[in-house]
Amino acid sequence: MSAAVAGPLLGEDDRGIPRSLPLLAALVEAESCSCAAAAARPADSGLVRAFRGGAAPKVPIRIFMERIHLRTRSVPAARGMVRIDGTAFVLAGIYITRFVRSAAGRDAGILVEPTTAHRLVAVAVLLAAKFGGHPPSKWNWVFQDGSEGAILADEMAGLEGRFLRAIDFRLFVDSVGFDSFCKVLERGPRAPSATGGCVSKKRQADEATGEEDERRRVRARLPLPAVLSN
Repeated sequence: MSAAVAGPLLGEDDRGIPRSLPLLAALVEAESCSCAAAAARPADSGLVRAFRGGAAPKVPIRIFMERIHLRTRSVPAARGMVRIDGTAFVLAGIYITRFVRSAAGRDAGILVEPTTAHRLVAVAVLLAAKFGGHPPSKWNWVFQDGSEGAILADEMAGLEGRFLRAIDFRLFVDSVGFDSFCKVLERGPRAPSATGGCVSKKRQADEATGEEDERRRVRARLPLPAVLSN
């Protein structure tokens, strides 16, 4: 990776929070709001059902990510305490993008939306930590605790397997791809449309009771994510 590009994103604040964390949280939140209408569509595939899970966490994405980052430091590891550094949140964003853009993700019509965002983030951060050489074997409780019980610790292994298969186990990111996504993080989310934000889009979806049956029967082939595409 280029120090000139990545360096500013990997520094930490006085709480030990890397700058890449809130930047990724902003992108995920913006994408979730942009795709909020997808949450009202039926889950026509096992992949969508798995990442929607039993309950959508009420915790804001940024708070959820901060809890993961801070609480994993209390889990003892073979070589002392483990820290998720700023690199992991850059990798997590790249992995989420690969997942949504994968053949399996596109066939399923899965998007980063209010009912899937937290689980996608949880698995992507877990994989990024593993790729970085951290031993997160006891971390699953952190995701349950950080989501206030909405994501169960027992879910994580199955979600991780589905995620890995969808991206063909492609966890390696070269310096060009890493720097490119750092620029995406720095650029930030696009300005919200004039038609309304996340709440209004969800309300519009909930009120669309007259949608024709044919659209409900056909599996959605939704476009690539507008914000997380690099």
